[in-house]
Amino acid sequence: MTGTSAGHRVPRDLVLRGGKVLTLDLVGPTATATATALLLRGGEVAAVGDERQVLDAAGPEPRVLDLRGRTVMPGFVDAHCHFEEAGMDGDTVSFRGATTMAEALERVRTTARSLDTDAWVRGQIWNPVLQLEEGRVPTLAELDAVGGGRPVYLPMGHSACANSAALRLAGIDETTPDPDGGRLGRDPGSGTLTGYLWEEAQNLVARVVPEWTEQERAGQLLTAMKVLNGWGITSVVAGAMHPRDVAVLGRLAREGRSTLRVAAMVLPSGELIPSVSEPEWESLVKAGPRRYGDGTWVRDLGIKLQLDGGMTLGTAATRKPHLTDSAYAGDLLIDRSRLAMLVSRARQRGWRVGVHVVGDAAIDLALDVFAEARTAGAADPGPDILIHASLMQEDQMERARDLGVMVTAQAPFLWRNRDAIAARMGPDRAEGAVPLRSMTDVMGIDRVSAGTDFPINDLNPFKNLYAMTTRRDRQGRTVGGGQAVGREEALRLYTTSGAAHTGEERTKGALRVGALADLVVLDGDPLAADPETLLALNADVTVVGGHIVFDRHGELTDD
Repeated sequence: MTGTSAGHRVPRDLVLRGGKVLTLDLVGPTATATATALLLRGGEVAAVGDERQVLDAAGPEPRVLDLRGRTVMPGFVDAHCHFEEAGMDGDTVSFRGATTMAEALERVRTTARSLDTDAWVRGQIWNPVLQLEEGRVPTLAELDAVGGGRPVYLPMGHSACANSAALRLAGIDETTPDPDGGRLGRDPGSGTLTGYLWEEAQNLVARVVPEWTEQERAGQLLTAMKVLNGWGITSVVAGAMHPRDVAVLGRLAREGRSTLRVAAMVLPSGELIPSVSEPEWESLVKAGPRRYGDGTWVRDLGIKLQLDGGMTLGTAATRKPHLTDSAYAGDLLIDRSRLAMLVSRARQRGWRVGVHVVGDAAIDLALDVFAEARTAGAADPGPDILIHASLMQEDQMERARDLGVMVTAQAPFLWRNRDAIAARMGPDRAEGAVPLRSMTDVMGIDRVSAGTDFPINDLNPFKNLYAMTTRRDRQGRTVGGGQAVGREEALRLYTTSGAAHTGEERTKGALRVGALADLVVLDGDPLAADPETLLALNADVTVVGGHIVFDRHGELTDD
């Protein structure tokens, strides 16, 4: 195993010395085994130890990075991330930093004016309800006014909004019925469309948005990789990828242009909630998961499905009503029989299945279907995955452990959303959300991994480590403090557990001889830093496969 695809040149030996190396090598005596130097050769870790040992093992004229007391650790593995969104600034409207509706609409107007009259105005995923002072989505009239006659489509994670031109191109008018698993926004008085598209209704418009060319998509993906490298992220589980995008990633890897390892959760039909028939689904999954090259740079990890909504939207499916004065307990977007068909057909063809579940009722249904699929007698392709599982209960953790199911959780949901969760689902659920302490205790740390769900939350891994270990939100309030994990556990959730999530614990997530040469040099020690210093840490150098892919201060040049 070299971890170097046909197009990736083999880099010269690289010695890192004069600092602290957190190996996170669980094969060693402790998870925080430390060294002072490291040798990288041929895309792998060739030696770990003290400076003399490492220099003796190096070849002639190696590159040398003097750490000057800094800390080296395995590269971060973001176990649930829509990373491609980080490369979209040149082609879509970014709402980063926008705090008012006027500012957001002006960004749409500016982008529209830069496009041809028949071009689509597309937005990056955002959450105007939480982000903007007005706490609402743009209206149909507002989007019509700033679109200049062009179709406008602005995705918002579990929902989207569109203007009249986009709705017309999608064939949507007041007579269009709500699709299964979704709703078209309508004015409660007149019944006229508002442009709001919830869950499956998004696909009615998304299907008619023109596809990016392969060249455009390659550029976006390469840009996104570099953005993640700047945070010290060396691997991701891509949360929901169209097969076309995975194929582009495969080509970039073959050409030696990739700087990020990607295990993809695939949308075979292009939809989170597949509306295809059973024969069509069978045709989509029959080839099984693909590996591109040696599989260390790009591969299909599993199939992604969605079962319920979210906490901040107040649509997560729960065992009990969200609030004491209401009977509403969220929405299940797929019925049991259809979910069972989708899962069983996928597993029979060798796919792992990851299901978006937030509420405990949704988790119950997913575990029921996972259990049925495992007893159906088909070959086991590997652990199925609960994605988010933000309101998971302890009995469900025990059941998931017994079934061998994995969880990928995202503590950053607590950073700015505590009040929104409490308002929609009650304060107890807000305090108990993302129960990492219980998950790791009950399921075992290798069955739980950390992610961000970017762009819903920030990519910043140090903010994630802070949230996991302090349970403080951006206002400094503690949210469910009993669910905090220790600093070492947080690092493991972001490295070794991420590698276990993709079945690569032997080759990455730790710095041991023979492991992939994926690492980050930090400007401080994530184990020793006080909480506020932890929050302010930076990546100085990021290495993937032995290649320098990010160098904040220009200390090294890649060969």
